[in-house]
Amino acid sequence: MAKQSTRRDIVTGMGATAAALSLSGCLDRLTGDDGNGITDGIDGGNGNGDDGGNGQSSDDIEEYDGDFEWPAIDEGEVISDFEDLDLWAARDGTIEPAPEEARMGSQAAALESDGNQVEATLGFRDRIDLSTWDTSLAVKIESANQILLEVITTNRDHRLTSIRNVPDTYEGWLRVDFGYLHKFGEPDLENVSRLNIIARGPEDGPTRIVVDDLRRTEAVDNGKAVLAFYGGHDSQFEVAAPMLEERGWSAAVAVDPDRIGGQGRMDLEELEELQGRGWDVCAYPSSQGALPEMPLDRQEQVLERTQSALEQFGFEEGARHFVVPDDSMTQETHEAIRERYDSGLLFGAGPAGAPPTGIHMMPQIWGPALHGGVRRSINLCDQYNQLVVLRIPRIVEDESGSNSMSVDDLEHLLNHIEHRGLDVVTLSDVVDDTMEGDASEPDEDVEMEEGTIFEAGQSFEFEGSGSDSSDTFDLSDGLAVASFTHEGDGEFTVDLEAVDGSVPTEQLVVTSGGGPGASAMVVDEGSYRLSVEADGEWAIDVDQPEIHSDDLGSLPVEVSGTGSSFVGPLWTDSDVSLEATHDGDGEFIIDGFNADGGWEQVINQSGSFDGSRSFSVSGAFWINVEADGEWTLEIQ
Repeated sequence: MAKQSTRRDIVTGMGATAAALSLSGCLDRLTGDDGNGITDGIDGGNGNGDDGGNGQSSDDIEEYDGDFEWPAIDEGEVISDFEDLDLWAARDGTIEPAPEEARMGSQAAALESDGNQVEATLGFRDRIDLSTWDTSLAVKIESANQILLEVITTNRDHRLTSIRNVPDTYEGWLRVDFGYLHKFGEPDLENVSRLNIIARGPEDGPTRIVVDDLRRTEAVDNGKAVLAFYGGHDSQFEVAAPMLEERGWSAAVAVDPDRIGGQGRMDLEELEELQGRGWDVCAYPSSQGALPEMPLDRQEQVLERTQSALEQFGFEEGARHFVVPDDSMTQETHEAIRERYDSGLLFGAGPAGAPPTGIHMMPQIWGPALHGGVRRSINLCDQYNQLVVLRIPRIVEDESGSNSMSVDDLEHLLNHIEHRGLDVVTLSDVVDDTMEGDASEPDEDVEMEEGTIFEAGQSFEFEGSGSDSSDTFDLSDGLAVASFTHEGDGEFTVDLEAVDGSVPTEQLVVTSGGGPGASAMVVDEGSYRLSVEADGEWAIDVDQPEIHSDDLGSLPVEVSGTGSSFVGPLWTDSDVSLEATHDGDGEFIIDGFNADGGWEQVINQSGSFDGSRSFSVSGAFWINVEADGEWTLEIQ
């Protein structure tokens, strides 16, 4: 039998991994690459309005009551009308007046570079408040494929970045809503010191955009998500719809009228049933191909015919919304959609403000990319009250593919949205300004638990060589700690399987190579077995220690280690932020979970990592680390 760990061992020990834990009242900030290819960008400047340009006063932000032309708008307040370019400074290029391009006032501004990037920066002498506001910009694309906004607070270590992809075929005006895709440090949006507008163009240049009407509009009071199911596949009705129904959620389903009732597609009766549950049945003429490849009059015929067909089928509400085939768009296509439809969806690889101001080119994210930024986008929408539109393809039992999403991944996605507390809304809610949702009232102050949190349970020892399954064993409700060694060179994974199938199989360990490690999870009472995949000899001790309120560590905490381990129990009364680094070549995975069994994957990256994340938790919690090199965590 394994020796039972004491409660104190769980707090201060790090399993079999060499790790050091210390409490600190002040954490240093990590800077640089966040592990996703996004770096600090342009060096220089202190974020105080004195590194180029004369700087603007917050008193200059006001409503605009003059004439304007789309994509300038009249909602909210103008941050910059680009009338005084002395307030701005250019980096990696030039900023020049463009009076002939003005969307409001007497001039716009042209940003141009011979290279593949141009940047303009605006400082604020006395800071501005964007904590309850979204930011958007009128942009004319002449030679650019990405538009970025950096929102810098106290300094560059504390900032938010928005990235908006632009279709290669697009030249002309559009309105860009800046939804946050990356977070560095702990930005204080009540004290924004600088905004950087960046355009990225062709690799060999040049890069040129024209900008006007940079403004802020009031944000909603809770994060929002739209689930957009593409194609009207049978699996979306048979598998996905019941999963949403049990949560009380509605969605959008994008259908081609010519394919309704076709092989593997929903029929009219099924679409009508979804509409009865509050779903939008939206226009998606996928069989017609990319609209910009057609003459304009043919594009207009496709737009009119698709909408009319849906209306005749009785889907008037959803027929107001257009989903762009092949994610291909030009300005004339954009204008044709704006003439006929109330909203439009186009791949943009990021969130947006809520409500969006460029509503006919709302960006969306590929839903199956759970490890490619989807969870992070949901987290940031939760934290900053923005909108994420998630594109969901057909649902399959196997692993997600290039044009499919597994049932497990969909369940993970829905659980994550629910865990973060986003309101799931429809496109009609967005258009009709009915996005209030059913967000619960803020939790009351969480008081630290007293007494025993988990009773001591069972202890078991297992050993073997290569891939194998253990004998059946019984666990009690509580925490299960696995301490392991592996003497192989390949991947070492351990699944905790419920014998009767009453609970899902959980991955207890996933690591590579040899050496010791540890992992922990909250389990339900039941009979289990271990399913091991290995290429060498291994040993696993499973223990259920008692956890008492005296064991709860307080934040902030600094932790470092090598390989796989866990941290906890810790205690918090609100969401937790992490600063993490990893110096390894393999997978770096961080999961957080609480005493109720609520779980969230915070990081899933390969190779080196240096960045920040946050996750929603309260009360007693633990953090699992899977790594193949040295790592550090700063938890607060």
